[in-house]
Amino acid sequence: MSIIAIVASAVLSSLFTLLVVGIWGHFYFQPRLRNTLQRELDEQVESAAQVISERVEEGVRRGLVDGVRNLPSREVLEGASRSLARSGAELVSERLGQIFGGPRKKD
Repeated sequence: MSIIAIVASAVLSSLFTLLVVGIWGHFYFQPRLRNTLQRELDEQVESAAQVISERVEEGVRRGLVDGVRNLPSREVLEGASRSLARSGAELVSERLGQIFGGPRKKD
């Protein structure tokens, strides 16, 4: 055998090996990796949403208690409660939108 035939067979063997590994990676490894990363991302988003929810709930509770102490009439209390609930919902919506990459609110 000549040296050219040996080099050519080595190159073809290497190319075939790379092709087989590339196909395996594309059809076997990549989908499993994507599923694992998606599952982990979903868990992190759920955890972040729970933390945000707890913080907003505590903030609304504190604001409502402070509002009840400082407000003289029932009508003002109802308006403040609605405003506080709306602000809390907007805050949660904005944070979840940022987490999921939704449109950002312009101030």
